[in-house]
Formats: sequence, C-alpha cells, structure tokens
Amino acid sequence: MPFKEYVMTPSWFKTHASYINRNHSITNDQITFSAGPIMNAALLKVPLVAAGVLEDGAVLTVKITVANDVSIGKKKDSDIRYGVSDGTSFIGFETVDKLNYYQLSPCFAAEGKSGETLTEVQRLDRFIPLPNENFYPDQFVFTLKLDQSRGSCFTPHGGGFIKTAEYTKRLLLSHGLTLEVYKTDRRELVGIKYISITVTINDG
Repeated sequence: MPFKEYVMTPSWFKTHASYINRNHSITNDQITFSAGPIMNAALLKVPLVAAGVLEDGAVLTVKITVANDVSIGKKKDSDIRYGVSDGTSFIGFETVDKLNYYQLSPCFAAEGKSGETLTEVQRLDRFIPLPNENFYPDQFVFTLKLDQSRGSCFTPHGGGFIKTAEYTKRLLLSHGLTLEVYKTDRRELVGIKYISITVTINDG
C-alpha cells in the first residue's frame, strides 16, 4: 500500500502549497506560470512528508505524474524541472518543449541545491534527441528511488520512451520531503493541469 498519495489540482495547490510563484494565474482546469525576472526560479513547493517521519535509510519510491498544457509545450519555451528535495538537495527531471527536440531528450535528469531558485544545477545525459517525433506529450511520468539515488522518466514517444538516471546527490529523508517545480530560463511558461504523486515504502 502507498505510504502517501496526492492528486494535486489547481484548487488543491491554492490550499496546500507552501510556495507558489507570484507570476501565475489559476483557473479550475490549470495553474499557469508566465515569464518572470529570475532564472531557475521556484514555481511550486508542496510538502509531502514532514521532517522526523522517515529514517534516512528508508527504502522509498516516489512516482510523479504531471499533466501539462500541450499548447504551451508545442510552440513556446517551456523547460521545467520537477522533483523532490529534503530542503537542501533537489533531484528530479527536466522536461523540454518541442522546439528543443532536435537536440535534446524530452526529459532527462537534473539535480541541484533547493531554494527560491535552483542553484548548483547539474543536467545529466541530456543529448539524446528524438528527431522524428512531432508531438509534445500531455503527460510525463517520473519515478525516483530515493534510497538508491536513481530514477527514470517516461513519455509516450515512439511507443514509450524511458530515460534512466543516477544522481550524485542523496536526500536525507529524516529532514522531510517536498515536491519542487522550477523553471530554467526567465521566459519559460508552463500550464499544469494536475500532478499526481504516490510515495511508497518497501518494508521488505
């Protein structure tokens, strides 16, 4: 059984997020973040597990499903990072808009130092393009095995595209766990319809 489950809609973010970037608008269907003055800015932060609940050695898997506004990712700058942090270190994945598919994977690993901006950013193994793909997906799925500092991202390209990752950072789970979303450049836009998260502990 999952340890924690969340379905985060725009109205849910308004009630439960600990931080929402001010350059946003909310409708019933979508929270949209517009261009702003700061690079690598935090867009959303949502507490998942409080400090002191987990031990650092917990065998923990986090599955994140993100549904985005396809019309933005097809035509505009929309390079967004989704992942989790312990309040200090962030590990997750960067998704890029369709305009970048000539040179970059649709998703790849990213890590850095958590904050109002993501600093000390490392982008891992990103130069594997899909030059024949002609669509931007409506959904991305990320799986993070935090006890191993490993993960994978999935998109429906080519019948199913999977990119695996090994991170240099290891989260201290005793410090708590937070969902964090960051933009890359100042001009990036994104429309998030929902984020679904399952946190599972393997006791065996």
